[in-house]
Amino acid sequence: MKLTRRTVLGTAAAVSIGAGVAGCLGSEDPPEPPVLGDPDADVTVTVYEDFSCPSCRHFKEEVFPDINDAYIETGQIRYEHRDYPFLDDTWSWAIPCAAREIYETEGNDAFWAFAADIYDYLGSYSYDAVETVANDLDLDGAAAREAAEEESHRSLLEDDKSYGSSNGVEGTPAVFVDGDQIDLTETNPMVEIDAALE
Repeated sequence: MKLTRRTVLGTAAAVSIGAGVAGCLGSEDPPEPPVLGDPDADVTVTVYEDFSCPSCRHFKEEVFPDINDAYIETGQIRYEHRDYPFLDDTWSWAIPCAAREIYETEGNDAFWAFAADIYDYLGSYSYDAVETVANDLDLDGAAAREAAEEESHRSLLEDDKSYGSSNGVEGTPAVFVDGDQIDLTETNPMVEIDAALE
């Protein structure tokens, strides 16, 4: 093929359009999630949460402790947190942005502590609450607040949400055991985890 100015410009335009479309569609690989338990376990439990969701708080306070005691602490499962912000235009995005900032800068354990404690403020979230919870955990409250105010991890959260939607998530909490979503209105997740471990 003869290289002319027209073919070079045409090829460059096609590559740019292709890259632009691919960027709009998101990546095939979802963001790396915070993980509890054995990262290499044979069974993976993935939970999508919206920090503005009362049912998510209920799951974290009433269901998660049993899963933690039975399967996470014993190293039987990999437990992943993923974000699915959809209920509140502000706090469904700001809170996980703060949590993600903590995960990126302070580590996995700090993320889980913040993600549990911030639910105490559900219904009365504020940037002061974000900073207070982080400071009380000896984390960088100012950085968490700034991430919440600026929604500095929003594109990552959008990727997480898009990944969830592509897997059938429509609301929260959404629980998957080895890639299969379970109906929390009909099944205790522990039953499905036990079945997967057999």
